[in-house]
Amino acid sequence: MISQRSKRFILPMILGSTGFLTILISELIVQIQGSKIVEVTWLASFLIMVSTVVIRFYSINPTRFNQIIQITNPVENQRLNSSRFLNWIVVAMVIGLIATVTIAYNFIIGMLVYLIMQICLIISFSGIVSFRPSVFLANSKLRHSFILSLVFWVIAIPLIYFTLIYNGTESLVVVPYVIAIGTMACISWFGLGYDQRSKAFRWMIIAASLLFVFSDTLIGNARFGQIHIKLNQLIDITYVLNILLMSHAILFLKDGSGNTPFKT
Repeated sequence: MISQRSKRFILPMILGSTGFLTILISELIVQIQGSKIVEVTWLASFLIMVSTVVIRFYSINPTRFNQIIQITNPVENQRLNSSRFLNWIVVAMVIGLIATVTIAYNFIIGMLVYLIMQICLIISFSGIVSFRPSVFLANSKLRHSFILSLVFWVIAIPLIYFTLIYNGTESLVVVPYVIAIGTMACISWFGLGYDQRSKAFRWMIIAASLLFVFSDTLIGNARFGQIHIKLNQLIDITYVLNILLMSHAILFLKDGSGNTPFKT
């Protein structure tokens, strides 16, 4: 007999995996008939969003989640507002769905909605990691991930933009979004230094941010780039995989003693 705790893990995993399978089917349709059925693409994002809501209100005990976040925070005398992650990751997925629909009709408006999504993700990360450079530099466990993330993304984002996206003044319209997604990715990597949390939780978020940058780079390149990458078939797949990993990482969270945030 499946335990209640197992059900709280399995249900969102089934929903999320179905969302990813849906986007694979969507891309298969594109390859067969040469055109996209946007409703299938939207369904994939919708399933991920629903799964995220299920995680928030059915799977996770906020008190237990908060306890794990505080216990695994190596910074003494600092409490993280863990509810921000629980709540704002849901908001981010809802806005992401709106953006997925909107961008099909208007690129600029869709990009602006995705920019709001990036802001929501940044707010959500503030619930699980510190944003203060002084905190990272003063702590040996956090210093390495902070410096690595900062150096990598400060170099990578301008390099990606100017080599693969920039194409005159018209392409400058995406600069605010480029800054936003670069900031989101950089902050997501700060969590690598919180090594008392399970590797799966930390690395799923890191992989998700990389996939988000990759997916949006393909979009920017397809629209503005002078040198076309020609991997458009991966845009939707990597985006849906990104939001799946980002929103479902919490299901794999454990502290050093193996405690999980699931409801019982």
